[in-house]
Amino acid sequence: MRDSLQAAPATTAIPHPSRQAFNPKAIIESLPADATPAQQDSAIQAQLPERERIRSTRPDTLNLPGWHVPSGELSLKALDISYDQNFAASSPYGHPEIPFRPAGIFSAPLPYQLRQDNGVTGILLCCFLVTAVILGKSKKHIRQHLKDLFLNRTKQESNLSPDTGQEIRHSVFLYLQNGLLAGLLFFAYTQATRDLFMSQVSSHILLGAYTLICWGYLGIKQLFYQFTNWVFFNKIQRTEWNSSYSFLISAEGILFFPLALTAVFSHFPLHKMMLYSCILLVFIRLLIFYKSYCLFFPKFHGLLHLIVYFCGLEMLPLCGLWQALIYTNDILL
Repeated sequence: MRDSLQAAPATTAIPHPSRQAFNPKAIIESLPADATPAQQDSAIQAQLPERERIRSTRPDTLNLPGWHVPSGELSLKALDISYDQNFAASSPYGHPEIPFRPAGIFSAPLPYQLRQDNGVTGILLCCFLVTAVILGKSKKHIRQHLKDLFLNRTKQESNLSPDTGQEIRHSVFLYLQNGLLAGLLFFAYTQATRDLFMSQVSSHILLGAYTLICWGYLGIKQLFYQFTNWVFFNKIQRTEWNSSYSFLISAEGILFFPLALTAVFSHFPLHKMMLYSCILLVFIRLLIFYKSYCLFFPKFHGLLHLIVYFCGLEMLPLCGLWQALIYTNDILL
């Protein structure tokens, strides 16, 4: 911090009195009448006489390290030697044989942030690149799926060929991406609602647990759908449903990607994140409900069966996923 006299404008230079006998009154009177208290204090400090430093001759009852070292020979190494010989040697808690010298003080640790994790950033970057490649190679396939979804055409009526191995791999990747993004979003929700700073569980363990639970939810729900459809519906209906359902879940993973990027790399409010997530979940579930109605229960008397089918295979597993994530927090945090 600069001296207050140096900060004064050049046009109002303040003359300093010559060094004579220390007289505060004369120093202040020699300054201009508009001199500030800070300038008066600086002028007095600049004229303070040198003080002779004399060590005390009283006995050292505290065994202070470096007290018996002459002033001219006092250094960091001499202070360490004096500490080991005089202070630590007489203490039962001193262990000079241990080579430990603290360097400075401990800094205050910062809480874990997803945006500062290079691993999370790299995974999101890879997901973005792979998703861009998938969208670039599957434009025709996506357009045909949208037509079959809203026009309610079966495989026999549509021009869409059976899913190839490449399209199946794309669907598997988007399934995994959906679970990963759901785990990231729930971790952001946990950070906003709970104090993770003093948690004994690593943030990477929490994030991995959330992701595994979301992947398990998607896999178990797919098995439930396969078994139920195999019992009640024919092969053509099952094939059309598997294609449409995979397309909707993959689309859900793609639509969740901008929200995940916003939640990770910006201070996105929690209520807005929850609102967007709920709107997206409701939108995808309405499309699943519509496709189930058109494909399995097209008649009015099948509405009760449709509600039981949809709630049992879609809404209950979704509620179970939320309870599993909350229960995981209660165990680990």
